[in-house]
Amino acid sequence: MSKSLLEALLKIFAIIVKIDEVTDSEKNKLRDVLGNQLSDQLVDEYMQFFEDELSKLNNLDLESAEKRIRELCENLENELTRHQKAAILLQLLAVIMADGEFSPSEEQLIDLIRREFKIDQKDFASLRKFVVGRSTGQLNDKEILIIDSNDYGTTNRFHHITRPNLKDGFLAILHVSLSDSFFIKFIGRQEVRLNGQILLSNHIKAFPAGSSIRGKFKAVYYSDVVSTFLSNDTSETLSMEVKHISYKFRNGNIGLRDIHFAENSGKLMGIMGASGAGKSTLLNVLNGSDSPSSGEVLLNGVDIHKNPGVIEGVIGFVPQDDLLLDDLTGYENLYYAAKLCFAEKSEEEIDTLVLKTLTNLGLSETKNLKVGSPLDKVISGGQRKRVNIALELLREPSILYVDEPTSGLSSRDSENIMDLLKELSLNGKIIFVVIHQPSSAIFKMFDRLLVLDTGGYQIYYGNPVEAVTYFKDASKMVGADEGECISCGNVNPEQVFDIIESKMIDEYGWVTKERRVSPEKWATHYEKQAEDNKIEVSQSKPKSTLNRPGLLSQVKIFGIRDIKSKLANKQYILINLLEAPVLALILAFIVRYSDGNQYHFGNNENIPSYLFMSIIVALFMGMTVSAEEIIKDKKILKRESFLNLSKGSYLSSKLVIMFSISAIQTLLFVLIGNTILGIEGMYFSLWAILFTTSAFANLLGLNISAAMNSVVTVYILIPFLIIPQLLLSGVVVKFDQLNKFLRNETNVPIIGDMMVSRWMLEGALVEQFTGNEFEEIYYPYDKQISDTRYASVYLIPSLNQTVNTLSHQLDSGEAVNQKLFEANVTLLRNELEKQLAVVGRKQLPEIDQVTTAALDKKTLQAATDFLSTLKSFNVRRQSAAVEKKDSITTELLNAGVFTSLKQDHYNEFVAQTVTNSLSTRRIIEHKGELARLIDPIFMTDVPTSGPLDYRAPLYVPQKHFL
Repeated sequence: MSKSLLEALLKIFAIIVKIDEVTDSEKNKLRDVLGNQLSDQLVDEYMQFFEDELSKLNNLDLESAEKRIRELCENLENELTRHQKAAILLQLLAVIMADGEFSPSEEQLIDLIRREFKIDQKDFASLRKFVVGRSTGQLNDKEILIIDSNDYGTTNRFHHITRPNLKDGFLAILHVSLSDSFFIKFIGRQEVRLNGQILLSNHIKAFPAGSSIRGKFKAVYYSDVVSTFLSNDTSETLSMEVKHISYKFRNGNIGLRDIHFAENSGKLMGIMGASGAGKSTLLNVLNGSDSPSSGEVLLNGVDIHKNPGVIEGVIGFVPQDDLLLDDLTGYENLYYAAKLCFAEKSEEEIDTLVLKTLTNLGLSETKNLKVGSPLDKVISGGQRKRVNIALELLREPSILYVDEPTSGLSSRDSENIMDLLKELSLNGKIIFVVIHQPSSAIFKMFDRLLVLDTGGYQIYYGNPVEAVTYFKDASKMVGADEGECISCGNVNPEQVFDIIESKMIDEYGWVTKERRVSPEKWATHYEKQAEDNKIEVSQSKPKSTLNRPGLLSQVKIFGIRDIKSKLANKQYILINLLEAPVLALILAFIVRYSDGNQYHFGNNENIPSYLFMSIIVALFMGMTVSAEEIIKDKKILKRESFLNLSKGSYLSSKLVIMFSISAIQTLLFVLIGNTILGIEGMYFSLWAILFTTSAFANLLGLNISAAMNSVVTVYILIPFLIIPQLLLSGVVVKFDQLNKFLRNETNVPIIGDMMVSRWMLEGALVEQFTGNEFEEIYYPYDKQISDTRYASVYLIPSLNQTVNTLSHQLDSGEAVNQKLFEANVTLLRNELEKQLAVVGRKQLPEIDQVTTAALDKKTLQAATDFLSTLKSFNVRRQSAAVEKKDSITTELLNAGVFTSLKQDHYNEFVAQTVTNSLSTRRIIEHKGELARLIDPIFMTDVPTSGPLDYRAPLYVPQKHFL
């Protein structure tokens, strides 16, 4: 308190006592009041100031006294807190009552001060009763707690704590609701100490957080007092029992050993321990994220790990890391969290709730600022912490777990955060806080303290201030009964760990690395003296404020939140919008080949390469867009797991956004690339192919994002996924030139079927060839020419050679190789049957005789005659197709469009690729049949060996499957 403030208060005191006769009792009481705050020298100095003020107030009447008090109160209005106003009124009442009575003038002036301080009449009545009361009967008030040796049972007493050994007197504690603070006084002759200092009889003192009352009775702690006032509260009662839980990591290391405690609602619980002692592990077990190896965590008597539904919407978790959407504002972070929690609330109600929460946390001025990241700060670290806590406070969970809320914050920010958590606990919540190096003020805020030692041992559970005396006593230290500084009331929490981790000293006086007391011994010592921690177990089901929206609504909320986050990141948007057109521009410019001054699409040798690279670009873009999506949200997802939101809705929202981005990117790529290269009539089809490719890459990226645990790992993995797509697309390495363990002589190998690049590139090339305006006119006739030419040039000569071979083998008699003979017979029969189906003739009797048992010269001659007939049939069909094709060409030439139509739509090098015209292998024998390798683009009816045989050569336009 400043000098000017104290002097102003003394002036008010002087006016009130001067209005009537000043008594020695009033002066002595004022001296006692000043003595609580000041040294003896300052007490004398300010008592003289008081006397001087009294001497100035000669001939003071009531009217002038009221005027002067109003002026003084107006000057003090902006300097006094609500708690200070209550304290001043209490002490003023105590000074006036020192002579045993209130005069009418004093009553009038006190009421004036009450009004100026804006204190409600009901609250003032409790303050007055607390000052005046000298017996428990006079102090019977709903805002007053009595502590004595009596057990009043069901008598009309609002708040009471029994201490059987407190026989010579009683304690009264006043709760001032306007400031949510407490004051204490003792009436009696028994020695009672408040925070180590003797409490004089009928002497009012503040009862701050962390205080303890001791004497020849069981100690009374601040948390006991608060719990008593909360006992009649209408808020939900919770009970948490932790029954001897242990936890073992997957590698076999033990994280927790036999942790046990129990508490009811309305407690702020501190968890302290050395690094690696298991603090965060304990939080994860308590909040249901990890299941204990043994033991139980009971909430209102129900095991939360066996019945996870009981904690749905009841538990909140604020991890050590700031789990915020960095590109959203503080308001937007809270807004979308509220939308996911309260389906029943309107937009106005959600807006009001969010703004109220931000205001309560002192974040209203920064609500429209992006929260930023730890490396790109926009708001301060303390504000980020408060936004984190605000996300949980929105739905007011009954139990809140907070991991290191003060880490990296200033002392002021730390106290603000802890004040907030303390207020939550006073509202009936159970708050667990992992804390490291707390200040005295923060340390004393806790109602209970759990201390863990290295290896997960529980070595203390109880009152925080008592922890200091407990470890001092266990170590046989001098002054073990002093937990806090007698003069200043501060506690040094570091003393606890200095004692726990104190080292041995060798014979030379050097401090060793060996501890005096091992964690096991500390745990054993605690278990020997620990009291049975019994609580009243609530049987009601924990209340959840959660009301999740439907699945589609969740998709919408997740999606809008993600879109806003992305749109706020200008760099992300710019890169994603420019990536596709820039790559298309570079690629198309490089491959725009012309053999003269004028460019023609039909003569560009690089079109197959362009289509191939387009597929790879689509894969790359799709994967990079999605590769970080889930991994960057993992911690937020863990936090939101307590809401039990739909994972399907979350993933669906991601897919909708990723697919939309990929659709835009591939559209821009196709528009620019196709325009530069003059690929007519393939805008939509190529976009559909590239978009499908990119969508597949989106799915692949989301999968690896979900599977990996770091962004670096994800990007290292991407080449392992892209490179096989490059190699096994059928372009870089021909499928018939693969390792013998992988290749297939006739069809696409299985490993090729697994590559999306193969399917997409094949689709693009086939579509370009068969779907262009020029080839569409000729395709039926080109197919007929190709089929008949294959039969005439390759198939029939091969079959004639087989007939000649069989004839020679028949002439050879017993010298023939039986296995080779049977293979040739099988080949001839299979191919003749297929050709009979082609020409549409009925089965020839001679063909039925093409078996190893009945084969003779006559049968072979029949086969030869049939092949001759077949050749003539194909020659006629080929001539008819050529004639029709020539007539179409003539019509186009006469119309003057043939050359332009071909140059603008038909690419010779795409045709070379899909017809396999550059390959020297045109036909091969494979598994008793002749397989066609030439012109796969015209093979519209690939034979199968059964319903499960879906395989086909590359570039065949019609597949049995997909």
